[in-house]
Amino acid sequence: MASESHGASQKGSPWSREIIFIFGATFLAYSNISLFFFYYEYLRTLPIDPKWFGLLISAFSAVSLLARPLVSPFFHRGNSYRYLTIGTVMLAATLCSYSLAAGFWSMLAARSLHGLSFVVLGAALMTITVDYVPAGKSAQFFGFMSIIVLIPNTMIPPILPFLTHGLGGFTRVLALFGIVTLLVLPLVRMAGSSAPAPVPGNPPTRPAGREILLNIKDTPVVFLLLAMLFLYSAYALVFFFLDGFGKQMGIMKTGLFLTLATIGEIGVRAAGGSFFDKTDKVRLAAFTMLGLCIAYAVLARVNTSTPFFILGLMLGFGWGIAMPVFNGLMFDISRPELRAFNTNLGFQMFQGGFFLGPFVGAFIVGRWSYGVLYDLCALASLVSAILTLSLKGLRSDAGRAKN
Repeated sequence: MASESHGASQKGSPWSREIIFIFGATFLAYSNISLFFFYYEYLRTLPIDPKWFGLLISAFSAVSLLARPLVSPFFHRGNSYRYLTIGTVMLAATLCSYSLAAGFWSMLAARSLHGLSFVVLGAALMTITVDYVPAGKSAQFFGFMSIIVLIPNTMIPPILPFLTHGLGGFTRVLALFGIVTLLVLPLVRMAGSSAPAPVPGNPPTRPAGREILLNIKDTPVVFLLLAMLFLYSAYALVFFFLDGFGKQMGIMKTGLFLTLATIGEIGVRAAGGSFFDKTDKVRLAAFTMLGLCIAYAVLARVNTSTPFFILGLMLGFGWGIAMPVFNGLMFDISRPELRAFNTNLGFQMFQGGFFLGPFVGAFIVGRWSYGVLYDLCALASLVSAILTLSLKGLRSDAGRAKN
């Protein structure tokens, strides 16, 4: 349950003063990921064998994938600010430490520590954040939050070359952002989360091991997590393999596809936020995944630029609906004491998709073709839709789901 001090925000607008500060902290936390848009090019300047570049790039997500489910159960609203402080300081120090990493092992250590510190910061911040989700507006809230997460990807990569030149190197840019990341702490304090007042008779404690075990055996939760994993795995396959697919067709400016997709994501979330909560989230998510299934199947068969870029916008619309609705649905079907834990598991599926997708995708492209790859995305979306629709029959058994 949320503290009494948070009750007002839970009943109010998704743009309350407290939420704006929380969104500001979220923006800073996710900005450090966007900094690594040119990380591959930076690695090429170091005395590291290129065969290790893939491992170094994926180490961040791999550590996040392993660490989040281990640390999340220990966080609750009574200790979350303490862990947020630890994670933020660790992250700032790690960004500064990249200047000391010149070889494979030192860089692997930096990437691993970066992933771990981001998990601690992100999981603690999410534990704080769920107290501010307005009642009946979960999908709208997560839609706006996902826009905040996307904004760094549109703002930071274009200015990175100028910052790198002006500051005298990529590692100095990382160090600067490490210092800026420390602003997460005052922003969250200004939101009033540093010492949430416990509800009388309900002291802030972490979920018991038995509660967590029963939760991860709960069929609706498991089905929804799997549906999210398939969504994010397909999303990752587009992100990582789109450039090669486009160039195979003679399309050089494949980045425009992702720009249009991002515009679609942000636009549909900004315009449709309240609609996401007024409709049946299960049906909306399922039909959106069916739409994505069709879009991926068409993408696998395009061979000219015009439909290629149109599909970028269409996929953006689909991603823009599915992601916040899935997160809102997870929030809704979770018991109050497990909302932070389950929401963190939902975000874990994003990391899982970005690990599983490329792992499978590289094999498929090497053995077959990009067409087969995006047919696989269509199949993943279809399975996701079926898993989501199955929640309709399970919700009454769980006794907790809401539209």
